[in-house]
Amino acid sequence: MILNEKRLLVWFWLTPILVMLFIRLPWLLIAGPERFFTPPSEFEFYIGQSLKYFSILFTMMLIIVRSRMGLRDIGLSSGLRLMLNEILAGGVFALFYILVTWILSLFFIQFMPGRVEEVTFNILFGYIIPMGKALEFAYMLNPWVYAFYMTVIPSVIEETYFRGYSINILKKMFKNLWIVNLLQTILFSLLHWYRGILAGILPMFIFGFLFGFLTIRNGYRLTSALTGHLSTNALSTILYLRGLQTSS
Repeated sequence: MILNEKRLLVWFWLTPILVMLFIRLPWLLIAGPERFFTPPSEFEFYIGQSLKYFSILFTMMLIIVRSRMGLRDIGLSSGLRLMLNEILAGGVFALFYILVTWILSLFFIQFMPGRVEEVTFNILFGYIIPMGKALEFAYMLNPWVYAFYMTVIPSVIEETYFRGYSINILKKMFKNLWIVNLLQTILFSLLHWYRGILAGILPMFIFGFLFGFLTIRNGYRLTSALTGHLSTNALSTILYLRGLQTSS
């Protein structure tokens, strides 16, 4: 592959994320972490999340159409029998990921900061939001809308981009599929920097690598990764809402 083709593929790969960062990071810098992570209204929360996810989706779809890629090229085509097997595999991998991160959390919980009065950043646990502000924001949300939005939207868009679009572009540049999986995993984990190392980068690295491996093993189809991501997000959202309800 000639150098110009590789550069074009790199731009194809990174442009959706660069567009999202161009939109979202200025808001974090201007508004500050308190407004960014505890917005004053439900409307502002969903607008912010939509800008994040749909900027990736729109840019990715634009590149796909312009470069004449098909749904099969990003892992969104599969037969019924294959889908059923891959759904089961995705569920098993999700349970394994949850078990591993639960064990890690038991060990690292001792490093969790104590009481905080404002939104602060801790390198291990990311942005720490005081319980009072978290509860105040939670009261604004319709829990069913929140659960659907935080379970389905991130799962579909992130898996389509990272395990579908990214892997299928990277495999055109690298013959070694371990390198392909490692690169998409690094990008996926780094984009969760705001959760810190132990609460974001490390668990997301494990998650991205596991489901990247599963996607490659399944012939680049996304069914397993989508199932696993949906399952993990659903459980995380339920536990989060349950924790807030208990705290209140």
